[in-house]
Amino acid sequence: MGRPLKIQKYSTGSGNAGAAVAVDQAYPPFTAPSSLDLNTVVLPTPTTTSLWMGVVGGQRGGAVSATYPVVEVQVNIALPSGAGFGAHNGVIIRQKGSHKFLVADLTSITAGSFVVGAAYQIRTYGTTTDWQSAGAPVTAQVGDIFTATSVGGGNGTVYLVGQCVLKKQAIGSLTVGNMSITMSIGDSAATFISKLSNKYAKDFNGGEVGGNANTGNVWNPDQVVNDITYAANFFEDGEQFVKSGADLPTWAASNGSDQNSNGTLTTALVENYTS
Repeated sequence: MGRPLKIQKYSTGSGNAGAAVAVDQAYPPFTAPSSLDLNTVVLPTPTTTSLWMGVVGGQRGGAVSATYPVVEVQVNIALPSGAGFGAHNGVIIRQKGSHKFLVADLTSITAGSFVVGAAYQIRTYGTTTDWQSAGAPVTAQVGDIFTATSVGGGNGTVYLVGQCVLKKQAIGSLTVGNMSITMSIGDSAATFISKLSNKYAKDFNGGEVGGNANTGNVWNPDQVVNDITYAANFFEDGEQFVKSGADLPTWAASNGSDQNSNGTLTTALVENYTS
């Protein structure tokens, strides 16, 4: 799977005299190539901010901006009945596997409309909701995830939470238990992502076969290796970026999942939220 996707968090008082602190917010800025003997590799030039390679997931909120975005996803989370909640914008809470993520649907749901057996993340605590009677712990606070034991009541709000698998499907046709993330490559039309980690994104060059979050069986092994790898980031697409440790004699000839014979990857701009 590679390194799991970093998840941006926003801590309210972890040291720093009680000030709010962003955690796992971003990566170091672009630097000159050092891992390969290449005379010229085109890299983005920072302007008003230090751009950085890599991507992070996480919730939209106070730590999200044009300087520090988070990955934008589309999700169709399965309800306990097996029916889908519908295709909506969402966010990644954590990575569960190479192609599977725990996600939250960003549709706000008010207490009183919970589905028993469904998992939810507290969005706003409210003043009249008895979270414990709805299935949350005594220590429940904003951001906590719980499984509903009743429909709830009061004015608190939540997001639906569930596991979804990456598919090559637009939001209008996204099937139950699946999700999609897109990237742009050289200002091209949106390309669907088949796998996403801290620093790299793959496309669906090898195709896909069936599956969803319940089965986890999404691709045949002989197809996965044909997916093309890109250097993932939020700021630039279509440029060349050095991949550390690339073996130039065999880079393009024998590894179907990577692409440039000069030891570089093409950068891909991953769809993201900036507010």
